Amino acid sequence: MAAAMRGLVVQGGGMRGIYSAGAMSALADAGLADSFSHIYASSSGAINAAYLMSGQTDFVAAGYAEHLNKASPFIRYWRLTKLVDIDYLVDSILKHPDFSLDVRAVVNSPTTLNIVVTDLQTAEAVEITSKDVAGWDASGQAFYELLRATSALPLFYGRAVEIAGGTYVDGGVSDAIPLLRAIAAGCTDITVVTTRNPGFRRTEKRGIKRILGSFLLSAYSKALRHQLLNEDLLFNKTMNLLQNPSELADKIQITWISPSDDSRLAGRTTRGRAKLWDCARMAREDVFRALGVSIAKINLLADVRQP
Repeated sequence: MAAAMRGLVVQGGGMRGIYSAGAMSALADAGLADSFSHIYASSSGAINAAYLMSGQTDFVAAGYAEHLNKASPFIRYWRLTKLVDIDYLVDSILKHPDFSLDVRAVVNSPTTLNIVVTDLQTAEAVEITSKDVAGWDASGQAFYELLRATSALPLFYGRAVEIAGGTYVDGGVSDAIPLLRAIAAGCTDITVVTTRNPGFRRTEKRGIKRILGSFLLSAYSKALRHQLLNEDLLFNKTMNLLQNPSELADKIQITWISPSDDSRLAGRTTRGRAKLWDCARMAREDVFRALGVSIAKINLLADVRQP
């Protein structure tokens, strides 16, 4: 019998991505960082996965809680054309000389990071891998632009990002939890980290939300407006599969890690330092619990490295 191919799927979600950041640090502490053949991710989930691959998970939760909190210029509600400054994230945090992401380590890793971005015109998911980037630029510097693209939230960031002849926005718009991609690639033992609880589903925008959303999205393509304003069928299908994986029979083993306590979960634009650190701790607790670590050991391991 062929050996199982291990995969990891990581959801983002703006500042809520600190949950998957905490999960990455726990997976690294459990000795699993190098165990995945393929990682599938979008948005901030892709950034977190990159830090797992580079061996820098000590930095990832701190990146949110210490450098993207309310004291930073990352989120400013009055800055209507760039409420969330993805350029600050990439150019001042991911490239910071004291704790920059080691992009060369990511693109040279034996693990393939498959990052989902969303085509600006068609709203279709496009998959670009760390191996693609390695082929374009051996230094790995182009990888930063891929992370900028998959994090380019429509409305919140205000612009799309060009990569290799395409123009893209946030990958979470088209495939927030790329589980089906991992399955299609042949992964048979898959760990899935979601930043939403098992009961969450995306719904169609109605009433004043739809009217306002349509107005604010008027500069975008019809396909992208439709994707953002209507029920996300792929997202809901993936969540349903995670809740009831019976159709996979015994062919695929899934370990699902999701927030155990919504009251501790950060939101898309949460900026409070204490709230962010607590969300990272919850993620670590959830990972260790999913891995079958004893309660006593969870209490020992669950803390994150907080300054």
